[in-house]
Amino acid sequence: MTREDEKYCLEEMAKGNRQAFEWLFLTWYPKLLDFFVRFLGNWGGQDLAYDLAQDVFMDVWTSRKKFSRVNSFSAYIFQMARFKLYNHFDKSAVKSRFREELLAKGAFAAPSVEPIMYAMETEKLIWDEVKTMPPKRRRVFIMSRFLGYSNEQIAEEMDIDKRTVENHLTTALSALRKVVK
Repeated sequence: MTREDEKYCLEEMAKGNRQAFEWLFLTWYPKLLDFFVRFLGNWGGQDLAYDLAQDVFMDVWTSRKKFSRVNSFSAYIFQMARFKLYNHFDKSAVKSRFREELLAKGAFAAPSVEPIMYAMETEKLIWDEVKTMPPKRRRVFIMSRFLGYSNEQIAEEMDIDKRTVENHLTTALSALRKVVK
C-alpha cells in the first residue's frame, strides 16, 4: 500500500466510507493482531489479543473523522494499540489489588450490603455532578475517565489545545472531590 493510497483511504473513511475502512482493516488487522499476540504472550493469550485488536478498530471507526489529518496510519494505530495495552494492564492491576485487599480483610467471608450501598450512592452523586458540567467539560471527562482516551487524543478529537483538556479535567475532578466528600 502506498502512502497516497493510505491517505486516500483515511480521507474516505473520515467521510464515512465503509469500504475504505474495510480495506484498512483487512490490511492492518493481521499486523495489529500479531503485535498483541507477541506482546501478551502468556499474560492473556490469543483471545485477549483478538479482543484488543477489535477494540482498536472499533475506536478507529468511531473516531474516523479525525483520521483525515493523520499522516501515518501505522504509527497512529500502533500508538492506539499501546494505549489499549496500558489501559488493560492498569485495570488488571487495580482489580488484582482490590481482590487481594478483600481477601486480606476477609470481605468474602461475611458479605455486607453497606459497601455496595455506599458505592451505588457515590456513583449516583458522581453522575449527578457530571450531568451538571458544561457540555465540553463533560465530554472531556467522559472521554478521559470512561473511554480511556489520553489528553492528546482528546485534544485532537475535539480540536482543542491539550492544556485546555487538562484544565477541564482539573476542574471536573475538583468538583467531583467536593461532591464525594
